[in-house]
Amino acid sequence: MLIYELKKALKSPGFKLALIISIIIVMMDYVVNVMPLLISNHELLMERSNIYEVLPFNSYEKWIGGRETSISVAFFILVPLIASMPYGDSYFKDMNNGLGNYILVKCDSRKYVNAKYIATFLSGAIAVGIPMICSYLICSMTMSTYAPFPDDGMNMMMPKSSMSYIYYKYPLLYLIISILMVMVYLIISILMVMVYAGCMATVAMCVTIYTNRIYMVEIFPMLLSVAIISFGEIIENNAIMPINFINPSYSYPRLVYYFITVGIIMLFTYINVRVFRNGKYDK
Repeated sequence: MLIYELKKALKSPGFKLALIISIIIVMMDYVVNVMPLLISNHELLMERSNIYEVLPFNSYEKWIGGRETSISVAFFILVPLIASMPYGDSYFKDMNNGLGNYILVKCDSRKYVNAKYIATFLSGAIAVGIPMICSYLICSMTMSTYAPFPDDGMNMMMPKSSMSYIYYKYPLLYLIISILMVMVYLIISILMVMVYAGCMATVAMCVTIYTNRIYMVEIFPMLLSVAIISFGEIIENNAIMPINFINPSYSYPRLVYYFITVGIIMLFTYINVRVFRNGKYDK
């Protein structure tokens, strides 16, 4: 059942559309915000007398999660919507077109709901994660890769930022060890965004209980994210905003708010999934 749901999710038009949209955003960010700077940096490096001691750009600092631009902020704002597009409304559709009831006759409801939940989570996470990985790969192919320095003024990662210890660990030991340590930070950052995206995708699935409008199922994760951002604005706390605590370039501690938000979302989805499993929900 899980393999069936995963294949269905990854082959769905919504997954393909979400992937196309997110990759377009990533490519726009590279073309608009990185390429002009990269060309200018290359020209300065090629000058016979580099009087300003210009360093080559670092791929760790120029990918979409390495600095804050209008396009990168837009990407992180749209993460909940992109994540819910692939499979967030699949349970709603199954229950309204009769397919869900047919499947429940053939197999156990727990297996069906668990498979649907995991497929929804993974498809949302992958739809957001792949473009972020592509962003880093494109930057690593077109510019240098070296351990960042806290005082070079080229990155948003401050010494007191979340996971900055990993980011700046062993910069002078060996180049390979340095790159591996920063890669750990990179992998953790992308996984954090993917987990958040997966959680928001499952929120869309669980909203099925509370509405009979498919458009509400599809846009509710985005509305929830906007509501949290608005709340952060009201209380003047930027770290509580999803666009900041999932953004690797955010310069202040963010892990506490990230884990609290993800924990609350997982608790909400767990409670609602139990309703699905017990068969208490019926459209």
